[in-house]
Amino acid sequence: MEYTLHQHRFALDVINSNEDLKSLWIEIDSAMASITEEMLISEFPRSKNSMSISDAINSLLEGELKKRHWVPQSAIFQGSDYSDKKWRLDFSKRIESPKSSITGMAVEVAFNHGEAIAWNLLKPVIASEINQVELQTDIGAGIGIYICATDELKQAGAFDGSVGEYEKVLRYLSPLFNKLSVPLLIVGLKAPKTFHIEKQRDAITGKNRGVVVRHQLP
Repeated sequence: MEYTLHQHRFALDVINSNEDLKSLWIEIDSAMASITEEMLISEFPRSKNSMSISDAINSLLEGELKKRHWVPQSAIFQGSDYSDKKWRLDFSKRIESPKSSITGMAVEVAFNHGEAIAWNLLKPVIASEINQVELQTDIGAGIGIYICATDELKQAGAFDGSVGEYEKVLRYLSPLFNKLSVPLLIVGLKAPKTFHIEKQRDAITGKNRGVVVRHQLP
């Protein structure tokens, strides 16, 4: 999949200046690049969400990151008080080097309601910063990665209108600047070029469902 990037607190510069972080970002980049449009088309009918392409993207991205030994649904904090999903990252990975301190990346893949943008931005931040919470699961002084849909993918992928798109996420960065204390890389996934998802009403059930519509080649 193709994407666009925005760096908060010079995240990309920090990544490129640190070999451990750079190696982790290369894995995320290669995972996204390995997801082809034909893979999305094949995965779409198997997804739980019969309307949008969000579940297909989530499933394929999870599979690719697991191949690269990223930890899915990793806990931000230890202990039973913080064990439910709201206190978990979509993915994380840490590197321990004898020559340097622990470092890592915390990843959120956010295709949910726009009202959750602020919390979804904070989750990788609190996982990546050094704070006073003794129960923190440490990935070191790391980087947060926030993956979401651009407006063009939101339209082409038949996402719900309430989903918080990349362009809206960027508007949160300025007012939350002092709260988002670690570097964040905002990744906006672009729309596929060869197909889109069209909402069609099922003649039998009367409910809308998503249908893959391939684009005509010139």
